[in-house]
Amino acid sequence: MEERIAPLPAAFLPGSGTPRAVGLDLGLATLVTMDDGSTVEHPRLLKKYEKKLARLQKELHRKRKGSGNRAKVREKIARLYALITDVRKDGLDQLTTRLVRENQVLVVEDLAVANLMRSASGAGRRRKAKLNKSIIDAAWGELLRMLRYKCEWYGRTMVIVDRFFPSTRRCSSCHAKGERLDLSVRSWTCRDCGAVHDRDVNAAVNLRDEGLRLYWLVAMALPPGRTTPSVIKASELPECVVTA
Repeated sequence: MEERIAPLPAAFLPGSGTPRAVGLDLGLATLVTMDDGSTVEHPRLLKKYEKKLARLQKELHRKRKGSGNRAKVREKIARLYALITDVRKDGLDQLTTRLVRENQVLVVEDLAVANLMRSASGAGRRRKAKLNKSIIDAAWGELLRMLRYKCEWYGRTMVIVDRFFPSTRRCSSCHAKGERLDLSVRSWTCRDCGAVHDRDVNAAVNLRDEGLRLYWLVAMALPPGRTTPSVIKASELPECVVTA
């Protein structure tokens, strides 16, 4: 069946021509942190069902290969994985639809998910394996994929900020760049202006501001009558535009 999806009315701030924008910082402590400080909790579905999965896997290995009982256990495992996938997809679907309906511009960081999930090796391989599992459970790639096609459907713009943009360690108040922060540091104080920042909220604010800057650079450069593209990716823009 072919369905035509009508674009939503443009979302502007009350009494102005400024598009309503949101900066989205994806993480593992919380799934999404927004620039207004609101968060979406990580559902941690694999952790929720890991004991049941482990029990079924042990039960599977006790069954004789090719037996009917082994086939039944395999079906139970498949059904449980399907349940996890459906619950995760439903949660992401509701979240992305709400974000796209409420905002005209949605700003995210260009995450190299494949690089982040490189196989673990060496002394810290167990810790890295757990991190990889958490990234899989968070489903960042699926979240970004949904945002992308829904922006195209509903006439919104998704701005993908360059992965090397210092969203975490740049002060969102005075724009001074601080030192690199360890993942364990959840809040920090700017040495230049004294502002105290929550790590994730500060990153979301910086992403929103940088995303709006790129959005206006592209929008102002468009010929008359052309609409802003559904996706603006900083790494694909000409250098003269990004640094303008």
